[in-house]
Amino acid sequence: MVVATFLARLWSRAEFRCETLAAALAVIAVFVLSAIALVDPGLADRATAESGVVEWFQVLLDAAAAVLFGRHLVRNAARAGHVSPLDVVIVASLIGLVIGEVDLDRLVFGTKVISTRFFVNPRVALPWRVLAAVVVVGVPAAIGIFALVRIRLFWSESWIAIAEPWGRVLAASVALAVFTELFERQLGHVPGVPRYFLEEVFELVAGIGFLVSAVARRSDV
Repeated sequence: MVVATFLARLWSRAEFRCETLAAALAVIAVFVLSAIALVDPGLADRATAESGVVEWFQVLLDAAAAVLFGRHLVRNAARAGHVSPLDVVIVASLIGLVIGEVDLDRLVFGTKVISTRFFVNPRVALPWRVLAAVVVVGVPAAIGIFALVRIRLFWSESWIAIAEPWGRVLAASVALAVFTELFERQLGHVPGVPRYFLEEVFELVAGIGFLVSAVARRSDV
């Protein structure tokens, strides 16, 4: 009984460090970048520009988190005998973030697939347009249908995750990433800071949260 109590307290403290670590790393990142912006605005502008060092570091964080959560997905599927819809959505969302940040569609097709009339452009070969439709539309639709079919399990797993520190860190990171995406244009026109500064800082903080939550996750959902 004493040993069990001790282990429970140790477990609780280890989980608490998940939220503390995420907050501490976020504060350090914001402080360092803000100090750079104050001392050398030009350097801050270059560091937070599109395809700058901050964006690529954020991509590495998101990619590492996707790999770790992917490992959780495979491990949990092997143990439970079925695939967790929450794990699938988490991994797919992180992969989508990475793809969006590196502009994979521009690298493959030479243009932004979603923001242009790519699918109806006769100058693009039909096989390329079909491939783009499958990747850009078909894959997210399949994942959405997979989650909707298992919506009760998805919500149950989500609430269980929120009760854990890693789940709260993940939820806060998702909320920050969504906020940044929704207000991306407005963040780029805040006086006194480089155009992409706030966007990249927020996305970096979200990336830190994604990776910390992936590392801190210990229990199966």
